[in-house]
Amino acid sequence: MRSSTGSASTFLAAPTQSAGARATEMPAKYDRRRATVIAFDTAAWDPPEAVVLDTNVVAEALLRSETEHNACDELLRRLSHAGTHVVFNRLLEMELWEVVFNHAVRTQTARRDIRHSRFLPAVRRMAGERFGEAMREWHDVLDQLNWDCVELHEVADAVPDLMRAYGLQSYDAVHAATLLRSGITDMVTRDAGFAVLMPEDATLHTTRRRLSRTRARRRDACG
Repeated sequence: MRSSTGSASTFLAAPTQSAGARATEMPAKYDRRRATVIAFDTAAWDPPEAVVLDTNVVAEALLRSETEHNACDELLRRLSHAGTHVVFNRLLEMELWEVVFNHAVRTQTARRDIRHSRFLPAVRRMAGERFGEAMREWHDVLDQLNWDCVELHEVADAVPDLMRAYGLQSYDAVHAATLLRSGITDMVTRDAGFAVLMPEDATLHTTRRRLSRTRARRRDACG
């Protein structure tokens, strides 16, 4: 997806018109924690028209042994069936390959030895095979989704400002910048750290087990 060019300050200058309109329509007792942090792994969840996708959701969907695999795998299916427009940054794929490769290495060696064992031929060969499987699975997911990819250079200028404004790590700031640049206000993530973003800019869709933590983070950051 190609966006119009703008300075980094564009990302922090003002909310979109739709966000501002929502802000003026909020009732006096509006609870921003509950209304803007939602669990996607419930039967009542309704996929939005468009979302920005975070890496940790895709990684969990591809790693079958992980705790929230089923919830994240089902999420991708629901986004596909709903025809939701899914936007992600190219960085997602780089992070995804790192997670998959390290996960494969850990299955072959003790955690304390991972820094060294990842270079052993037998471990690299096995991890490489799993890496290849994950790449094919990811491409199968993309075949089912209505998606656009934002390139890293399209949002890189905004990253320092977002780090300073919210305390985000650089990789998280890339995903936040992708959200703000896209004009989309819904983000699917398992990371409570994104709750520091203003509720008007980011409605977070997470898992039930992370719901309380994410709402608490939003309360502490945004009131």
